[in-house]
Amino acid sequence: MGKAPVVMRAQLHHLVSAAEESKTTLQVIPFSAGAHAGTSGSLVILGFPEPADPHVVYVETLTGDLYLEKHSDVAAYSIAFERLCATALSPDDSIGLTRRAADSLS
Repeated sequence: MGKAPVVMRAQLHHLVSAAEESKTTLQVIPFSAGAHAGTSGSLVILGFPEPADPHVVYVETLTGDLYLEKHSDVAAYSIAFERLCATALSPDDSIGLTRRAADSLS
């Protein structure tokens, strides 16, 4: 086995461990779900504890990074994120799928 599958297997097992220890929520969108709101790229919704500090969306694009602060932009990305979560497998099913994917690399 080459080095890449060994590294990938370790990365997948690390994701499973983090999810099982409640350090993160792991949800996988299977290929069978088809097109979804996440196909345009990655995003992070940054929330802050102070009510005076509004949420900000961080988006990575091909030409650079964007920080979106307009309420309408944040709302649109929040809806997209909710749809992604609804489309994805449950956390337990995602852990199982990720574990099986890792084990198939051995």
